[in-house]
Amino acid sequence: MTRLAPKTNVLRALFARSGNQCAFPGCTQPIMNNKNKFIGQVCHIEAAMTGGERFNHESNDEYRRSYENLLILCYPHHIETDDDDEYPVERLILIKNEHEQLFEKDDFKIDEAELVKLSHEMEKYWGDIERLNNVDHIYADTGLAMEVNGDNSFFEVINSTYRAIDGIKGILDKLHTSDEKLIDDFQALLSKRGVTKEIFDDLPYYENPFFNRNWEYHNLGTPNWLQRIRIDLAHIEVKYLEEYLKTNRNDLVAKESFEKAKEHLKEYAKTAMHVD
Repeated sequence: MTRLAPKTNVLRALFARSGNQCAFPGCTQPIMNNKNKFIGQVCHIEAAMTGGERFNHESNDEYRRSYENLLILCYPHHIETDDDDEYPVERLILIKNEHEQLFEKDDFKIDEAELVKLSHEMEKYWGDIERLNNVDHIYADTGLAMEVNGDNSFFEVINSTYRAIDGIKGILDKLHTSDEKLIDDFQALLSKRGVTKEIFDDLPYYENPFFNRNWEYHNLGTPNWLQRIRIDLAHIEVKYLEEYLKTNRNDLVAKESFEKAKEHLKEYAKTAMHVD
């Protein structure tokens, strides 16, 4: 799992609604000092990485770095809120919302240079990914290294995932066909040794390990799990684009993708069922 840095437009919105104060109730510690240097901390409500405070396995990396999952605290209150028993997700969301309501019409703005500085960590990370994958990969000289392209957009990554599902389905279909031919192949092998298939005629089908081999996996397990993945991907696509378009309303490609994804998810919500 990758820890994604907050996007610049998300940081801009956080600072604009911060009032230049730590979000912890009653704290007036500024988050920018008189030299216009950021001295606060951008904190996650649900942790960005496994093992962190309030980490949610059901969430995704885009939500973890979204505006809704971030708030700005001073260092002491960041440490204090690491106590996830005393500060569960619901309490931190309430703290964030109540603080931002106080400064809803505030015009506080952070220097754009500071936003660029805060985003620099992620730029360096993607540079490291490119170098590791294209130069330092341990199998770089074999032609077997799998591509990890940090320049791919969300749309390219999600489309690649859908293609991967189709690829997995193609392999599973071939395995299904192979299993269906297994009994014929076995009988052909017996005939080469002069053994006729009739010697098995009195054997009940359920005692024949070659009859309908892996039937439940092929006809129940495979379609159900593939459908589950398709639904979850459509759900992720809608969730991501919903947040993305809040700050990128003029992105026509994203709008078109959003409408298609919404229709797909609505169709799944209405018709998707388990094969049984």
